[in-house]
Amino acid sequence: MPRLPFAMPTGHFMGLAPLDVWVRLLVACRCRIGPRYWLRLAAAMGTSLLATLITLPERVLLWPVLAAKFRGTAPTYTPRRDAIVIVGYFRSGTTHLHNLLSTHPDIVTPRWVQAMSPHGFWLSWGFLRLALVPFLPNTRPQDDVGFGPDWPAEDDFAHNNWALASTLPGRLVLPQARAQWAAFSTLAGLPDRDLSRWRRVTAAFAWKVGVASRGRRHLLLKSPSHTGKVAELHRLFAGRVRFVHISRDAGDVVRSNVAMHARLGGQSLQPLPRDEETREAVIREYVEAETRFQSDAAALPPDRAVRLGYDELVAAPIAAFARVCEATGLAWDDRVRARSRYLAEVGTYEARARTAAAEPSDPRLDALNKMLALPAASQPNGAEAAAVPGRPAGAGPARSRWRGVAAVWVSAAAGLGVWLLLAHLTESRLDMLAWPLGGLVGVAALRARGRGDAVLGAWAAVGALALVAASVWPLPAVASGWTGPDRLNNLRTAYGTFNNNYLYLLFGMVTAYRYASRKFARPPGL
Repeated sequence: MPRLPFAMPTGHFMGLAPLDVWVRLLVACRCRIGPRYWLRLAAAMGTSLLATLITLPERVLLWPVLAAKFRGTAPTYTPRRDAIVIVGYFRSGTTHLHNLLSTHPDIVTPRWVQAMSPHGFWLSWGFLRLALVPFLPNTRPQDDVGFGPDWPAEDDFAHNNWALASTLPGRLVLPQARAQWAAFSTLAGLPDRDLSRWRRVTAAFAWKVGVASRGRRHLLLKSPSHTGKVAELHRLFAGRVRFVHISRDAGDVVRSNVAMHARLGGQSLQPLPRDEETREAVIREYVEAETRFQSDAAALPPDRAVRLGYDELVAAPIAAFARVCEATGLAWDDRVRARSRYLAEVGTYEARARTAAAEPSDPRLDALNKMLALPAASQPNGAEAAAVPGRPAGAGPARSRWRGVAAVWVSAAAGLGVWLLLAHLTESRLDMLAWPLGGLVGVAALRARGRGDAVLGAWAAVGALALVAASVWPLPAVASGWTGPDRLNNLRTAYGTFNNNYLYLLFGMVTAYRYASRKFARPPGL
């Protein structure tokens, strides 16, 4: 298939970053973005403009609070209960462990809607969550792991979208400038101004997420990029933090990272480097991060870090979960086991890249495996086997599809009634309600059936269309008393030309489809 002359727009992870962050990014790279990527950049900045306007009130209101709480060059955040940070290089199993620990009732952890809009999720949570659904895939682009606005997220994305305090610009957006952002991996050699920026945004985001639980729960963070920052995080959390390090065969990790970079090419605004260049960059960063972890962890009190092997986690997740809880001070009882349905729904967790060809031998990777001293995998017992029935992670119960279809029409009728009532009370057509009410139809269908698919998604999209179609004739009369020829003139104005009403309808149908087609309906811990 011939390559298109331009890069197609994607649901960019910086699509909800404010425009000032984009401006800083473009200035930093001196706008070295070729014409092939201008359309993709314009699409990302278009959603960024909308997010900037929506989140502006929260940014303005919180600015003096954050400036006072996290002032100076070395701010700290002291949680009431120990924070827990999952570390380990990219593709080492950190996401599987994060999803598992997030099911614990004493845990609060960032969700993707918070990580993608860290500066504004308090006041605009509902809208951002709704707005994200049409643009986020049902699984992560790099593997088959469940994904969505409410799924556990890496806080490193929040650091990036709030203040570009991350390696992500060089890793995913501007790969030709990877070295420019590499110092954020371990913070070594980072200019004082950039280091202070990372400290402030890390402390502020942790505070914003943790304050929702009023300190009654442990804050759980996970970012592979934290592997080389353990000493700094220990200082930032005033010693009230524990680390869970997960490691995996180094050859598997490198191979999986190279494949991941290729699959995430839709986030890039520059041509991707050759696989050989990516592999070399990954190995350098991997060795540096893990070496720094070994040094930093050795200087911590002995109860501050627990080590886990990927194979151990996959083979015996319940035993691994129990061991991590014991090491980090989390309760392990029937209440916890009852909530860990993620294990019962994940099926056999296996990284996609493990089926690829073996990674070429490299002395650096051999030395890394020896340094990590991977623990042997435990053998699953009867309880472990019972917890793996082979259903996808987050997949709900398989109820009749017709139950979901019935919910489509019931919710569409209810939505129409609500729309007409609000239009009458406000004396306005409120055409923008086509979007959220379409989302309502999709959510109702998904919850009624318990698990979505493409067919149910299509029914939900039709229901959203029918909802709008049924509203067209009565709305002018209900909202403003337009009747007879006046009503026809009103309808010609509203729908006679392409305008925002058709965009509201389109987003309503897409949102309905995306909700009702999600097979990963239930994020871990929710």
